[in-house]
Amino acid sequence: MAASSNRLRALVRRFRGQRIAVVGDLMLDRFIRGSVSRISPEAPVPVVEVNQPETLHPGGAGNVAANLAALTARAMMFGVVGKDAAGRALRKELSRRRIVARGVLDDPKRPTTEKIRVIAGHQHLVRFDREAAVPVSPEVERRLVALLERALPRLDGVILSDYDKGVLTEAVLARLLALAARHEVPVFMDLKKARPLEGELRLLLVNQRRAEEVSGVAITTEKSLELVGRHLMARFRCQTLVITRGGAGMWVRDRDQAQRFEAVRAGRPWEVFDVTGAGDTVMATLTLALVSGAPSGDAARLANAAAGVVVGRLGTAVCTPQELLSALAVSKASKT
Repeated sequence: MAASSNRLRALVRRFRGQRIAVVGDLMLDRFIRGSVSRISPEAPVPVVEVNQPETLHPGGAGNVAANLAALTARAMMFGVVGKDAAGRALRKELSRRRIVARGVLDDPKRPTTEKIRVIAGHQHLVRFDREAAVPVSPEVERRLVALLERALPRLDGVILSDYDKGVLTEAVLARLLALAARHEVPVFMDLKKARPLEGELRLLLVNQRRAEEVSGVAITTEKSLELVGRHLMARFRCQTLVITRGGAGMWVRDRDQAQRFEAVRAGRPWEVFDVTGAGDTVMATLTLALVSGAPSGDAARLANAAAGVVVGRLGTAVCTPQELLSALAVSKASKT
């Protein structure tokens, strides 16, 4: 056990300075917090008395980059924002977290995607979205690919963070995968929508619901889980597949074996306040562990522990190396 703990600690130390690009759909997460003590006389809805300053956080692909930066990696963001106040605010939030944003383009023809959440106590009451979920123009595609082409020779890995908002078009994906293969840079993808891919992935991350939708098979037994896993690995040509299963933890398959990891709860007393962005934390941790030389099992243990940290918090959150190590120390996760 001591040897295993020391090995994982050494892996986390190797996260520092890893150069990881995140390519995908940027969002600005706004959080409005208050309390509820009465119902509106105008309609049967709660009245939220706002008693805290509004908070902002990079969302979507930006949250993946924020998690990388929190884990001491050198995160580089590639995406698109509108030429608007939300876009300027998002750039500021990226800068505050020391995320390199030279790959973020302004597009005056589309708004910055915003997710506005209203929270009272620990209750998420409502969310408002502002967005234009349409593909970026061919001109924006060309500019984005050109920026990526210049950056790729210096990268240790690339994460594709697809929230189906229009940045990861077929043209961008095809060119990026070809360039990454040429420069031997591993590519990691968080699958939100099944897209044709012409290239190999180092890792594919997908939640159980999406895995069932893409494969057309309901996961009800270990046999059906294995069937879905083999289907996804063949279809997306990934070396490692991770299926997140909520409270059931995560299932990991590479070319040699399949492993199952129980969920980790790092907060008091095993509470889950919010799963907002937990997949982004898992994606960042898996990527850093694998580019740092971890086998898939150790990468999953670290990612599981990191997810346990952020689900114990309300709103978009990140995990630091110290929090990750503390979660590992109290973790009851086990491999079966």
